[in-house]
Amino acid sequence: RAVKWVHDVTPDAPYAITEDFMNKLFNEYNIDYIIHGDDPCLLPDGTDAYALAKKAGRYKQIKRTEGVSTTDIVGRMLLCVRERSASDSHNHSSLQRQFSHGHGQ
Repeated sequence: RAVKWVHDVTPDAPYAITEDFMNKLFNEYNIDYIIHGDDPCLLPDGTDAYALAKKAGRYKQIKRTEGVSTTDIVGRMLLCVRERSASDSHNHSSLQRQFSHGHGQ
């Protein structure tokens, strides 16, 4: 929600896109395309997570921006949570600084 290019967020979106969920996105949320970076997105069984959207012609791929990664952001968030629960000596503002600057373990 805080990303300036995001108009709306679909809550509780599953990692594996089913045909039912994909139809809900197109019909109820009125989205045009499912978009993902050019890095592979595979399900645990090795299949493409976006195969159904690609087959429906409703998938767009964008070039990944080096240094901007949701995986990295989530990793930093998890480190902050782990550090906070591991030690009560860290205060909230210290963790915020670590997260916002990408520092930590």
